[in-house]
Amino acid sequence: MSKKYTSTILLFAVFIGFFIWGGSMLYSSVTASVKDGESIVYAVMILGCSLVALVAILMLPKKRNS
Repeated sequence: MSKKYTSTILLFAVFIGFFIWGGSMLYSSVTASVKDGESIVYAVMILGCSLVALVAILMLPKKRNS
């Protein structure tokens, strides 16, 4: 497996991991009986990191078939 495919798969894993972690953290913070603003901000920051990973995946050079 080449380095290009390995790095793409790892970047996709980072995106999925941060998205699930941030989403579950945000969900548990919003549905909790005592809402903590710090954990909500932290969850949004983690979701922002997953967005950066998604943009990095989309900015990868595409393979040309010509």
